[in-house]
Amino acid sequence: MLGAALAAALALGLAGCSAGPAADASASGGEPAASEALASAEATALADVEAMDFEYSKRDGDASYDATSATAVDLSAGAVEGPGAAFDAATGTLAINAAGTYVVTGSLDQGQIVVEADKDTDKVQVVLAGALVRNESGPALYVKSADKVFVTLADGTRNVLADGASYELAEGEDEPNGAVFSKGDLTFNGTGSLVVEGSYRHGIVSKDDLVVAGGTYEVTAAEDGLRGRDCVKVADGDITVTAGGDAVKSNNDEDPARGFVTLDGGTLDLTAGDDGVDAYTLFRVTGGTVTVDAADDAFRSEVLGRIAGGTLSVRAGDDAFHTEYELVVDDGQVDVAACYEGYESEKVYVNGGATRIVASDDAVNASTAEDPTAAEGEGEGAAAGATAGAPAEGAPAGDAPSGGAGNPGTAPAPAPGSDEASPGDERPSWRDAAPGEDGSSASPAGAAAEGGTPPALPEGAESPAAPQDAPNGAPAEGAPSAERPGGAPDGGGGRGGFGPGGGALPGASEECLIQVNGGSLVIVAGGDGIDSNGSVEVNGGTVLVTGPTGGADSTLDYEFEATVNGGTVIMVGSAGMAMGFTGGTQPSALVAASGAAGDAVSLVDEAGVVLASFTAEAAFQSVVVSSPDLADGATCQVVVGGMLVGAVPEGALWRGGSVDGGSAVSATVSTEGSSRLEGAGGRGGFGGFDRGGDRPDGKGGVTA
Repeated sequence: MLGAALAAALALGLAGCSAGPAADASASGGEPAASEALASAEATALADVEAMDFEYSKRDGDASYDATSATAVDLSAGAVEGPGAAFDAATGTLAINAAGTYVVTGSLDQGQIVVEADKDTDKVQVVLAGALVRNESGPALYVKSADKVFVTLADGTRNVLADGASYELAEGEDEPNGAVFSKGDLTFNGTGSLVVEGSYRHGIVSKDDLVVAGGTYEVTAAEDGLRGRDCVKVADGDITVTAGGDAVKSNNDEDPARGFVTLDGGTLDLTAGDDGVDAYTLFRVTGGTVTVDAADDAFRSEVLGRIAGGTLSVRAGDDAFHTEYELVVDDGQVDVAACYEGYESEKVYVNGGATRIVASDDAVNASTAEDPTAAEGEGEGAAAGATAGAPAEGAPAGDAPSGGAGNPGTAPAPAPGSDEASPGDERPSWRDAAPGEDGSSASPAGAAAEGGTPPALPEGAESPAAPQDAPNGAPAEGAPSAERPGGAPDGGGGRGGFGPGGGALPGASEECLIQVNGGSLVIVAGGDGIDSNGSVEVNGGTVLVTGPTGGADSTLDYEFEATVNGGTVIMVGSAGMAMGFTGGTQPSALVAASGAAGDAVSLVDEAGVVLASFTAEAAFQSVVVSSPDLADGATCQVVVGGMLVGAVPEGALWRGGSVDGGSAVSATVSTEGSSRLEGAGGRGGFGGFDRGGDRPDGKGGVTA
């Protein structure tokens, strides 16, 4: 019987995928509708999303079988009843050589299940019904050939497949290399459980498609946990992976329609010594509950990333979500409790969903894409000559093959250009502490920000220098005009490059874009909150930023321009490098207002009505605000502290009612942006709206 998640996946078809900015989520479970073409020819050449097969076959989810007509195998007794299989007692090998269903029970302390059937016609179903297979010198389950193999976990049974720390391989060979290893398509389904112990290198490996459609899994691996060369697709199941390398990986870099990972349902708990999910062309999440604790990136792709649903809880030593060319968030609940940077790509689009990011450096970053085919010896297709842009000067060259230090096993390092090599980001991970030791907040995604402090860099680490991302240069061609990006207090000093002789710094590119079109984006950043080496656009949704506290970074950082045309924005941070929006169709203001962690920050109109309010999570000296409820040239007040009276929660913030007490700074919002901090002369009491004095503790609060 199909699980609920798999049934939904089959009903949707899962054939479509957002291919550009501002894709609308359809009514069918948050599946993104097809949108405009990808942002660049380079990305299109590397990842052909329209040609990718995200569908699941009916048989993928069909765990039924007829035990009366199946071949029965008792491993403990070495007995086979039925056609298509034979047991060799001398070697402890069960050989399956024909299409059919095979129900396997019993134990092999030193042995192997081998499937060697016709690769063009034979579909084989291996039902594990209380089977334990250990093989110290090779895979416990080895699929040498078949059209497709289905491993079904019988209801109520526990099964174990385990290998040893060293394999007996032919000279010059590096495969097989997993406790479960298949040269063809491999599907897991059923309602039983399976323990996979990959002591040599990997846990479960398919050289083609790897599909999980049901069952409970506990996979441990010296290197990668789940590895499908052409793709990994998860429709349902309860999956726990502990890997020294990547937890889930697809590494086909030769075919732009392959090399992807799609998570469409089920529950995944991934712990990785390298990346949580590593997909060469595309990682994609449309459903399920996914928890990732990764020493490097939690989700990584050399080309594209899509989040269109699901609930994601992430801790990462480096980036939470990293792609080279484009990252699109259409829907879903994303909670990043700790990372170096949160969303990173050349282009980042937030169209919906609820995102919360706690980052020690930049929370959302747009930087120039690095061509993954440019590094010699990286990946299978390094010499294939795919059309793509050159990497940015001085950019990292790429990852070493996956696998963490101190991994068990004695596997040799893969040779350059082999199936094991994959490009990546060489930035060293700062993550030396165990989860929770960084003091970062772990509030649910989309919740109102309350209390807490921005995450600190690990002991001995240095804060990133601001000048490398300092804004310079003229606005991008065709962009809305503005005199210059918002600057430091009094309009002088601060970041250079806007006066005579100014120009964009190395790394700046008009290709870099951060665009928010909907949803909620809540940020707590130790570096820049939103940082683009090109431009920033806010066209809708809610953007709430706390941080940084250091003067070398800012809540909003860009090279060319930042426009606001819709949505609600409150950003609080330090004043030394504070920047406002350069313009847009919706008015905004950059205000000098100070507060502490835990203070409410409220945007109030001339009538005293709270347009938006949230709780800062760190000390601040500047505030950027914008609201669709304010007209160009209108006067508003930014109120720090006090008590909200009659306000109601709306997603990540509060609206309506009034503020009782607090300290207020008046500002005039403008569609021409803000070139300097307003209200730098100091703060006054909030007396203009007749709301009384401060709370005794000076903190924000809410009353009915």
